[in-house]
Amino acid sequence: MRSSSSNDKLVGAVMTPLRWAKWLVRESGFVSKWVQGATICDPTAGRGVFAHALVDVASEDGMDVDDKMLSRLFLIEREPEFLREFHESFQFKYKRTFPKQNTVCADIVLENPGRKFDLLVGNPPWVNFNDLPQAYKEQLKSVFIANGLVDDNQLLLLGCARVDFSALVLAVAMKNNLEVHGEGIFFLPLSLFQNDGAHSGFRRYSIGDTTFRPAEIWAFTETKVFPEVATRFGAVRFERDAVASYPIPYRIESGGGWVKRFAAPVGDSNAPLAVLDSELEFEQMPVPVLIDVREGQKPRQGVNTCGTNSVFIFNHAPKDVPQEFVFPLITKECFDESRPKPRKHILLPYEKRTGRPLDEAALERHPSLAAYFLSQKNQLLARKGTMLNTWIKRGMWWACLGVGEYCFTPFKVVWEAYGKSNFRPRIFGCVDGQPWQANQAMQAFIPCSSLAEAEDLLERLENSNIESYLKSLSVEGTCNWAQPGRIKRFLQFVPETKEAMLELQL
Repeated sequence: MRSSSSNDKLVGAVMTPLRWAKWLVRESGFVSKWVQGATICDPTAGRGVFAHALVDVASEDGMDVDDKMLSRLFLIEREPEFLREFHESFQFKYKRTFPKQNTVCADIVLENPGRKFDLLVGNPPWVNFNDLPQAYKEQLKSVFIANGLVDDNQLLLLGCARVDFSALVLAVAMKNNLEVHGEGIFFLPLSLFQNDGAHSGFRRYSIGDTTFRPAEIWAFTETKVFPEVATRFGAVRFERDAVASYPIPYRIESGGGWVKRFAAPVGDSNAPLAVLDSELEFEQMPVPVLIDVREGQKPRQGVNTCGTNSVFIFNHAPKDVPQEFVFPLITKECFDESRPKPRKHILLPYEKRTGRPLDEAALERHPSLAAYFLSQKNQLLARKGTMLNTWIKRGMWWACLGVGEYCFTPFKVVWEAYGKSNFRPRIFGCVDGQPWQANQAMQAFIPCSSLAEAEDLLERLENSNIESYLKSLSVEGTCNWAQPGRIKRFLQFVPETKEAMLELQL
């Protein structure tokens, strides 16, 4: 797909090599149904590689692709140039004309032609909502919300939701362009099925009164089908008007072949899919025992400087700023030391009690601090991001993200949340009265009001089956290893009372 913006940027276009389009067509079994009279459509056709694949596979299997078969093959594509290139390449390759009435130039989401087909095949655009062109985002917001694909409408309205555009394209096509009990097969990012948070709405597998069941999943782990993307991806076959049932057959690429596994959510029905060796393992998997924590103990990521680490993070604590705003920053070495020592420090111009950035008047009461940030003003104002811009518009352009009163509690239970394969939380307290700070998405933590509370929480986390659950999601070594949303699934938040807080402080 291509945007209509003036700079003509591609919108999530991940072009499929013909070899792998043919692989998907063969796995689908759609060619035999096409021969027998089924209609088939690629709803985000690009340059028409799946049309080429269907014709090639049919011909290689000894079938005569006549005009009647071509009359049952359709393409929908937003970019007219792509459709023009398809018609030219089809004419050149097969020495015949593809029926022009079977190609529709339309945005599948905003200008859906409404025609239904027996089968869908393709590769919808992969791109996070917040990375779309701004004008297109504004057009899509109401569609995402109307179709229930986001749980946090506020984040979407702010323009910073992490839901993938492919989820919307797929759901709309399944509802509007697939016949009752029809089938679809697509290349898709596996984050739709195995990441927390943003895609829980998609994992309801319904849009309005239309359901669509994931019937089979192939997870690529070795082959670089799309060398230009780093995200985990696979192929998924769906059935329309069928309710999701578990476990789902889940094939993992291994040694040039496919190993059969099984996938199902653990806990909530819209939880990420865990992958285990057998159906019996799911039956025997214990239901997670929820850990009671206070409402103020939601798991958090570390401080995010929004690309300006050089302004806030130092190897040595700067001497010319008030030390009350300088905090020890957790690094990877700290997890291997019985008594960790600071190797880096972070400067946070915040009021500890409220967790809010100092306002201009408060900052000016510390002249050296105000002078330092004034010297960095241009760099700080150049930062991007909807939530950060909220602070900048309020005149507090020295703010960071991921900072609140929870950052300044005397104790934290912290774990490495990025690129790891083991869940090993540990307690961090204070250095010279200053609480340790977690570092962006590299680490996550739960704030604690006392050492006793931290020790109790640590024991319960270590005795849970969090690590085995994380490994079942196939996220070892990735940026999604143990991010807060995954750990939150094991927590149960209880209201805080004055009596309970007083007891913790004592």
